[in-house]
Amino acid sequence: MSPTTPRTPTAPHATAGARAPGAPHWTPALERVSRLTPREQETFLLLAEGLSNETMAQRLHVTERTVRAHVAAVMEKLELSSRLTVCLASYVFSTERADAGNRLGP
Repeated sequence: MSPTTPRTPTAPHATAGARAPGAPHWTPALERVSRLTPREQETFLLLAEGLSNETMAQRLHVTERTVRAHVAAVMEKLELSSRLTVCLASYVFSTERADAGNRLGP
């Protein structure tokens, strides 16, 4: 690098996955949803509703401990570090999926 070339700072959360300028840092996680098991996908979609672990456990007919394990697995597989980012990604994923279904028509 020449002394006259300015360096651009890299965000600490930048990932190898490409994302549109201005897009949230968690958008590449949407491409990793296929890594989830069917039960983890169910848990992921319930997170879009902002449900508590207790409510998700009731809906899935499992213990809260199992829900916590599923949430942890989802976070790991999607490479996200907080429940909030998983909830946001889940909401966008489920909304896009619903919109795609509506566009297919009869």
